[in-house]
Amino acid sequence: MKQYDAIIIGFGKGGKLLAAELAERNWKVAIVERSPQMYGGTCVNVGCIPTKTLIHESEYAEKRYYDDYKNQSKLYALAVARKDKLVSFLREKNYENVKNKPNITLYDGTASFLSENTIRIVTILFSALTRIATQHIFAA
Repeated sequence: MKQYDAIIIGFGKGGKLLAAELAERNWKVAIVERSPQMYGGTCVNVGCIPTKTLIHESEYAEKRYYDDYKNQSKLYALAVARKDKLVSFLREKNYENVKNKPNITLYDGTASFLSENTIRIVTILFSALTRIATQHIFAA
């Protein structure tokens, strides 16, 4: 079983900042995120950024084609594509920032407690079980 100084469950804003800070202090850190599609957390992937991007795009469509709903609807597919491209870019940047830090290991899978100091990680396709341990577990 692999031993870490800290395990962080969640790769959102709080998790990635905490991991970076602890890694700078020479802690060996594990981050567990259930899906690569959620790197960066809710805000980046399904919350703030996608929502605000689509709002901005819809406001643009409304200004450009005020009462012309047919033309507004044509812009919808472009808006979704732009939103997806931005989210993908930000998700990749979050991943790159973590993978380049030597003291951080990223696990994809669902974390569950086996004890107060041990986590079991089940991968997305249930193809592997991993156990990791620490004295410090953070839910972020």
